[in-house]
Amino acid sequence: MKMMNKRVLVAAVAAAVSCSAFAAADPVLDKLEKQIAELQKQVQELKATQAKDAEARKELANQLEAQGKEAVVKGDVPGSIRRSGEETSLHIYGFARLDAVHNFGGRNNASTGDYAAYQPSIALTGSSDAARRGETYMFTKTSRLGVEAFTPTKFGALNTKVEGDFYNTTGSGLFRLRHAYGQLGSWLVGQTWSTFMDLDSTPETVDFNGATGNTSLRQPQVRYTYVTPNLGNFIAAIETKANGGATSGDEMTRTPDLVLRWEKAAEWGHVALRGVTTENAIKSDATTASKRGYGIGLGGHYVVTDTTALLASTSYGQGMGRFFNESVGAVTDSGIGKVYLPTELGLVFGVQQKFSDSLRGSVTYGQQRTYNGDYAAYVNKNSITTNRFVQSGTVGLIWAPVANVELGGEFMLSRRETLDGRSGTEPRLNFAATYSFGN
Repeated sequence: MKMMNKRVLVAAVAAAVSCSAFAAADPVLDKLEKQIAELQKQVQELKATQAKDAEARKELANQLEAQGKEAVVKGDVPGSIRRSGEETSLHIYGFARLDAVHNFGGRNNASTGDYAAYQPSIALTGSSDAARRGETYMFTKTSRLGVEAFTPTKFGALNTKVEGDFYNTTGSGLFRLRHAYGQLGSWLVGQTWSTFMDLDSTPETVDFNGATGNTSLRQPQVRYTYVTPNLGNFIAAIETKANGGATSGDEMTRTPDLVLRWEKAAEWGHVALRGVTTENAIKSDATTASKRGYGIGLGGHYVVTDTTALLASTSYGQGMGRFFNESVGAVTDSGIGKVYLPTELGLVFGVQQKFSDSLRGSVTYGQQRTYNGDYAAYVNKNSITTNRFVQSGTVGLIWAPVANVELGGEFMLSRRETLDGRSGTEPRLNFAATYSFGN
């Protein structure tokens, strides 16, 4: 019995000691539990943060992908841009221009709708227009906008161009198409400068219409250029009058113009030889008649020094019509169904001088003359006012004070004389401010 009680007492003491030990360990366990709970909370927050980061990264990736499809990058041609992933490079260009003119002579532009100098309609001495001297006006119609596209193909680069300005004779400032063509390799199809023109022999003027006696027109055409390394370029084209072949009165277009040109460039300058054949035809209820005209031209420029160049060109032909800026045009005798074609000569000379990187100037002279013949006899007999010759000279300067800005000033003296001996003179000043972009 005593032995039994002793064992119970020992067990009770052991239990008490055990409970006391566990009781002493409680603060440590609490601390550990709190730390575990905190770690579990941090793990959950980290998982939530990682999930948000993953979602943000996914959204950013989607945005970058979308932006990449719409991104605009530098194009393959200087001054051009293109959308990422696309092959076509676009070049947008143009200028805003203001012309201010003071005409010391009689009224000119009112009768022609042409705000630049136009020698064929200079006011004749003694006329009502000649009495209206000293007109001053400003216009912005020569402002220009254009876009070019360059696309690589297996046949080479495809160059597409559309350009226009607001220079029309209606006074409304409507947009006027200048160029619209595509060029791939040796072929050009669309509207641009006539193949009969020689731009490199055309001297620069502040006046928009340029030198008298020059050839300046744009026509729809199909052109082929054969390039040789030593003999120059051989060019052939078929062309028609612009605006769908629209004509005035009884005029009509039955066959396209055929134009041939040869040109060769060298370090000293260039030379170009040109030829054209064009039909002059009419069709009315009473008369059907036609006569083929022709024209030839020779021009070039010579580089005297790095800062001085001489330019010259001449054109001669019969019935060249629109190929001459100041052509008197064909006339028709409806009674006998005969077309009379004028024989005309145009001459242009110019000196261009670069005084500095920001200042350049030019001096030009040009004339266009109509010769005697059956044409002159017919118009004189029928009292049709026709010019014997028109001529003009210019002295001008162009200053570029900052990039993309040019300020020009020019004095022009022009004269007109008719086949019946009347004449008119027109001195004028032209100032121009041009603000360019994309050039």
